[in-house]
Amino acid sequence: MLLQSLVQQADSRQGDTPEYYLARRVMWQVDLSGTGDGEPLVIDLRQERRKITVPYTGRSGKKPAPILFVDTAQFALAHPGLGRGPDGEKILSTDSIDITKARTRHATYRGLVTSWCNDHPHLPQAQAMAAWLNNHKPTAWPLEMDKDHLVAISMDGEWVHDLPEAKSWWAAHTVESAKRGKSGKANHGLCLVCGRVMPLLSKLPVPIKGIPNSGMNTQLVCLNQRAHFRAGTKQLGATPICIDCGRKSATALNTLLSDPEHRAFAGDSAIVWWTRDPGTDTAMWTLRDPQPAEVAQLVAGVRQPRRGRDALAVLNEDAFHALTLRVNTNRVIVADWITIPVPELKWRLGTWFADQQTWDGWNNAYTYWSVWRLALACARWDKRKKKYVDTTVPKHLQADLTKAALHGAAPPAHLLPVLLQRIRADHRLDRPRVALLRLALIRTTVHHKELCVPQLNPLSTEPGYVCGRIMAMLEAIQRKAMPKVNTTIIDKYLGTAVVSPRAVLTRLRIGARPHLRTIARTSDPAAKAMDSRLRDAFDLLDTIPAHLNTEQQALFILGYDHQRAHSARAAAEAIKAREAGKELAAEQEADALPEATADDGSSDDTLW
Repeated sequence: MLLQSLVQQADSRQGDTPEYYLARRVMWQVDLSGTGDGEPLVIDLRQERRKITVPYTGRSGKKPAPILFVDTAQFALAHPGLGRGPDGEKILSTDSIDITKARTRHATYRGLVTSWCNDHPHLPQAQAMAAWLNNHKPTAWPLEMDKDHLVAISMDGEWVHDLPEAKSWWAAHTVESAKRGKSGKANHGLCLVCGRVMPLLSKLPVPIKGIPNSGMNTQLVCLNQRAHFRAGTKQLGATPICIDCGRKSATALNTLLSDPEHRAFAGDSAIVWWTRDPGTDTAMWTLRDPQPAEVAQLVAGVRQPRRGRDALAVLNEDAFHALTLRVNTNRVIVADWITIPVPELKWRLGTWFADQQTWDGWNNAYTYWSVWRLALACARWDKRKKKYVDTTVPKHLQADLTKAALHGAAPPAHLLPVLLQRIRADHRLDRPRVALLRLALIRTTVHHKELCVPQLNPLSTEPGYVCGRIMAMLEAIQRKAMPKVNTTIIDKYLGTAVVSPRAVLTRLRIGARPHLRTIARTSDPAAKAMDSRLRDAFDLLDTIPAHLNTEQQALFILGYDHQRAHSARAAAEAIKAREAGKELAAEQEADALPEATADDGSSDDTLW
């Protein structure tokens, strides 16, 4: 099914990339224009860092095959490589083994190019190439060149490998080599992909490029160890794939991996996606760069009734495919594979953003976050540098979150405990962490769904949620009484309060009394309003819990966030009322907290 989908993708984008060509970074250009018997011009392209579509095929072993016109300096120019000098500087290798290997590989390159020149004697490029190969004796190279640098040949401002004669010749040559394999014989049989009796491959001729940590010859299908054999048959002898299907599937995957519109990287994973119709909008870009207006449309679509038969008719017309890949010792690992209708994809994306939706009370707006930003929120917070340490993100988390979004499934089971541990240890709570916490709660728990909403639920009596609200109220009282406090109760007691709220909240309630008296000296109505809110919140509890489990700890954080966002919204409205010259009521006076001012920024992104 996977290979069939890739073949269909190759057929729908036919003409984008020539057969057995691949986008690679060319570092040196040999220009044969008007050289005659002289040395050609060698141009350094390393600073441009551009990729060019060039001939390519997989190669390995002690005698790797050359590639037409565009190959490493070892093949194209007999470069022996660089070694270390007495002072550690890079110098040209004088090792006889390196020199012999370079000359041997250059001879195979000359043989391949000469064969092409003999088949096209009428072309001026072929004549120039033949003259250069006959007269050129590689003994000198640019100082910065190394044997693994890719070298391409040009003439009169055009790449020789872009000639139609070069493309067709290289495709035929590669196909013939793939047919023969190591046995030297072409086999015919039933292809498992297209279901036709066709010439079969001994191995895929096109390696996969673009996956993190991929090597020179990473194979999509590789059966080269005895444990992989079937009935004593290795490689594609046990998995018959015809030449066309093998080429198309590998080329399509390489094209997707090189297209930023159809791939994303997540640590050591690469995620690619496509549809049957290349022009279909999948909205996958929202996982990487969620824009509020577009995401709001996806979220709104979740709440609309499904259209039954009309939707199903569309589903069969346009399918969405997504593939998550990793590499292990030059073998491609398919970590995830999904095929769903495009409308179902958009519904799942809408659900994903609805489940992570958070409310910015200060700006009165909902916020959404990309997958990579959510994964980064699980990393350690560096207080000195004031940023997350990206090397501490749990392994594969970004790919796992993408999988959860596409499958409409729960995130990894370890996510919630790890995130809570980070929050307690770092004393850092921001919008991405709240969004990830809410997402994990909604998708991993079957209880308290009414609390997993973006805004405050003032009627909830769930102990963990109420304790979090009380903690936010106590912090607000402290900040109201001590606007310039350096260390808040959150800095001191958060880690303990989340796990064992009874001891902390009882002590902090007693400590709030002098703060309320301080507030009463400047605004008695505000002190009374804050005290009344605190008493009402405590009344929601039959008893303060001594300990909270993992789910209740998450609800504690969520309750704290909801209460803070609610207070920020009220503070913003109090400031507007004061600017309009209106007299503030007691409730508004209590909400006009010192931190809710324009001097602290116009965002409620960082909660503590």
